[in-house]
Amino acid sequence: MLFGTNLQYANSYNNRIVLEIIRLHGPLSRMDISRQTHLTVQTVTNITKKLAKSGLILEHSRQISGRGAPAVQLKINEEAAYSIGIDFDKDHLTAVMLNMNGKICHEMSMDLDFPSPQEAIELMSNTVSEIIQKQKISRKKLWGVGVGLPGPLDPTKDKQESDEGINPNALPGWDHTPVLKQLRERLELPVIIENNASAAAIGEHWYGKGKHINSFFFLYFGAGLGGGLVIRGQLYSGHTGNAGELGYFPSSLRSDNGNRHEHDHLGGYFNMPLLKQKMIDAGYPAHSQQDLASRFEEGNPILMKWLETGTSQLVPLIAAVEYLLDPEVIFLGGRLPENILAWMRLNILEALPPHRIPRKSSRPELEIASSGIDAAALGVATLPLYTILAPVPELLMKQELRHADHFGPNQ
Repeated sequence: MLFGTNLQYANSYNNRIVLEIIRLHGPLSRMDISRQTHLTVQTVTNITKKLAKSGLILEHSRQISGRGAPAVQLKINEEAAYSIGIDFDKDHLTAVMLNMNGKICHEMSMDLDFPSPQEAIELMSNTVSEIIQKQKISRKKLWGVGVGLPGPLDPTKDKQESDEGINPNALPGWDHTPVLKQLRERLELPVIIENNASAAAIGEHWYGKGKHINSFFFLYFGAGLGGGLVIRGQLYSGHTGNAGELGYFPSSLRSDNGNRHEHDHLGGYFNMPLLKQKMIDAGYPAHSQQDLASRFEEGNPILMKWLETGTSQLVPLIAAVEYLLDPEVIFLGGRLPENILAWMRLNILEALPPHRIPRKSSRPELEIASSGIDAAALGVATLPLYTILAPVPELLMKQELRHADHFGPNQ
């Protein structure tokens, strides 16, 4: 449950709590909101008046229950705000626009061949401008742009303040590239950069199956492998902002001669650009995610070996996540087609029992995420709305987000 508070930032926090309750459970009456938040009806009335004046909520209908005047039902005004998310990696760019209810208003995707930093920044800027123009959305209603980049991001830098948060191991040649600064200057909009796996976890929490799950781990398959962690309804970033980055876990697999395998870390087994190139070189169409889905149905030997080897490496680490974090659910998601994720899920479930102890009676569910191959784009598109609206004290205490008290940069 989400309860109100009397902390020093209570006004803004309680506004967010009420808005979140309406978003999750609306349409609701003011009495219903009061019961769920433990705020007084008068406090809820004052807050909802402010939210309605800001255009963030609307009267949906009136509900007759017992004596007295029918209770007004309140709902989110989905046209009150929009955000854009761009998921970028060496081999692709995916962009989505969301309205305030998380509905995708526009989406586009393109394959890339590892563009230079300046080419990529130009492409991101043009993509945002094109979406705004096509959707005819007022920039006053566009609360920001989220950009997902492969992690781990540079742990010595604040990815919201620094010009140098890019990990050169993930994007060789991008050292000291001022991505954040250049995008903000070009777009003249708030821009947030996030590890794409963490962003996918946020998107699943706000708009997917994780909406009502308190704690879960999101295993993200992109150009490589990553992970995001939600604890008590909030993204847990860790000390360096890279919690959940399973892709850089050392590999234990040995080759036939006893030497370490060609991949020294787990993410190496899930190098999607390398997989596609091997298949193309062997004469198999493998340019798109749909191509991968088709090759899987055909039982393509290169793809199946890739999946079998990588999945076998995942199993002990998933067991470790289960025991160390005790999540309610572990999600499999990202840019692998759903039929492949379903195969991985079944194989992981079959292989897990030897890694478990019988004395532990409860197990986390292993599920396929609902956000599909656009998971990271959906997640980073969520970020501008999340940072302005989510009832998370950590967000409220950040100096850069003080404008959140006014429910958006243009309110």
